[in-house]
Amino acid sequence: MITESNIDNLYRITSNLSNRDYQNTLNNYKQHHKCIKYGSFSYSLFGETLEALEHYKLSTLKNITKEQEEQVKAYLLKIKFVQPNLLTETNGNYEQWHNTKILQAN
Repeated sequence: MITESNIDNLYRITSNLSNRDYQNTLNNYKQHHKCIKYGSFSYSLFGETLEALEHYKLSTLKNITKEQEEQVKAYLLKIKFVQPNLLTETNGNYEQWHNTKILQAN
């Protein structure tokens, strides 16, 4: 069984990676354009972010297999050793999500 703290960690990871993808793309856009028109600015998620998102989706399933659970836990362990900074809150998305999650539980 995947604990709530692990689900929270996966959310933080996907949130931080998504924010990093956005910032990288925005910085590249700024280098090539003098005026920033946010309506015409778009970005996509990189492979690392999509992998984290897949693990987050797996962790929220009600009927998760033992192999899927081990896969998610191995991914979390890899992140804790390789990129522990992704587990810290670097943007406001986590607080908004956490407060919404608490309201839905009540």
